[in-house]
Amino acid sequence: MNDPKEKNADPVDSLLEKAVEALEKEDYSRAIEYIRKAIDLAPFRQDLKDLLAHALDRKPFAPPPPQPREEGEEEEKTEAKEEERPIARQAPKKSGIPIGLWLLVFSVLCISSLAFFFFFSNAIQLFVSNISRPKEEIRLSPADREAATLFKTAEFLEEQKRFSEAIDTLQKAIDKNPSDKKQYEQKLGDLNFELGEYYEGKNDYPRAIASYEKAVQLNPNSSEYYYGLGWTNYIQGRKYQNRQQRYQSYFDKSLEALKKSLEIDPDNLVAQKALARLYIARNETTKAADMYRQIIRQSPEGSEAEQARRALKSMGFKE
Repeated sequence: MNDPKEKNADPVDSLLEKAVEALEKEDYSRAIEYIRKAIDLAPFRQDLKDLLAHALDRKPFAPPPPQPREEGEEEEKTEAKEEERPIARQAPKKSGIPIGLWLLVFSVLCISSLAFFFFFSNAIQLFVSNISRPKEEIRLSPADREAATLFKTAEFLEEQKRFSEAIDTLQKAIDKNPSDKKQYEQKLGDLNFELGEYYEGKNDYPRAIASYEKAVQLNPNSSEYYYGLGWTNYIQGRKYQNRQQRYQSYFDKSLEALKKSLEIDPDNLVAQKALARLYIARNETTKAADMYRQIIRQSPEGSEAEQARRALKSMGFKE
């Protein structure tokens, strides 16, 4: 008969005893198996966990059992091992250029650099001296300083549309005879042209003509200035067209100025149109038609061309 004590024995303690016996026999695998079963039954017992750690530490490492290899796998691993083998380092091949030649090339480069430096040393010194030297103030003569002040005053008056005062002020600057007198005269031409435009806007054509005449005298290379002079003479001539001698004089001046404008800028459509209208006023319709055709050829899609077509039609000419 079985001992009743064995029936009442705690299964955890029974597994623990078996694990201890297995450890004494150094059967660590079986001992670990018993301990893990005991931990499953009593997971909160720290002594079982400590014993399991002890058994795991004492158990010798066993390599995993070999797995069956597929065909070709062994050959692939062998090839991989061969590829992983360190490649024997080959000695570098010697260059075909001897050391002496390298030294010769290096020497030539050094000598060339030194020659370049000494050859341009003066230029380098001058450049450095110009950088280090502070910029000197431009010394202006008393006349230049006074003229410059008057020039700035004239520009201020120009911005205020006070053209007559600006012209008088700038003329005083020119009277100082500044070193850049040409620039002052060109500016004076601009002011006279602006004054002419101002008078033209007020329908004061005699004063506009006088201002434009001064402008072309000061700047004879401006197509725009000559156009202004030619157009105002044409308008003034039309006002006096009932007085044969007087209007003819205005028309002659207009013709001269407009031709000069187109001589400077042959593509000036505004001057072309003004000249065509002048020819009509002078009863030179053939010349007027030729001028309108020129406008159409130059800008066939523009508004000037459309106006020229209407003028030709009204005159009875073909395009």
